[in-house]
Amino acid sequence: MANNVLDFASRKQAQLLKRKDARVDELRKAFRLARGETGPDKPATNNKSRAKNKKK
Repeated sequence: MANNVLDFASRKQAQLLKRKDARVDELRKAFRLARGETGPDKPATNNKSRAKNKKK
């Protein structure tokens, strides 16, 4: 029975962090729309094009 100890505090911290990140993302999106910007938060990286250009 002693081996079945659950750590609720660490799981709660992880969930709170996810919720905080989601809230920040929503605020960024709202400010971006208010400024009239339509682009994404982060530029997308295209790793496939790099892989095609590599010489073997």
